[in-house]
Amino acid sequence: MNCGKGPVGLVAVLAVLSVSSCQATKVEPRPQCDFRALQDVSPQAGPVLVPMVPGSVTVMPLNTVNITDSAITNKVMVQSTNARRAAGGDIEVFARLVNCTDFPLQVEGRTHFLDQGQTDAEPVTAWNRIHLPARGLASYSTRSTSGARVQSYLVELREGR
Repeated sequence: MNCGKGPVGLVAVLAVLSVSSCQATKVEPRPQCDFRALQDVSPQAGPVLVPMVPGSVTVMPLNTVNITDSAITNKVMVQSTNARRAAGGDIEVFARLVNCTDFPLQVEGRTHFLDQGQTDAEPVTAWNRIHLPARGLASYSTRSTSGARVQSYLVELREGR
């Protein structure tokens, strides 16, 4: 038995090493999304919408994005949300979305702006279309019109229609 000695054995060992090193260094396309991590996240401290009858509707954290369409729950991930008060008192809302698929997606977002009592400070915005390239990022943004009355927001996200 040759056991890797001699020119034939050396070529065989080098071939196996080169193939195994190619497989070990395979780079996956980015971004990589781990939807399981979302199941382990507790809502952050802050305002929430609470149902009148406990347990009848899931408590929804405010100042964030709520994906309302099961067609995109394992396709799109919210990377970040943010808001700032503009000079005139209006709130500008921003959300960065990640397409976790290998194909382009269209999603739509709209925003509820709420006052201190968590009632509508103004009518909900119209649905705005967002184009997400394959494995790419896109941003959603909107602005309130009710000035300082707005104390919180909730962005809804669904598949484009």
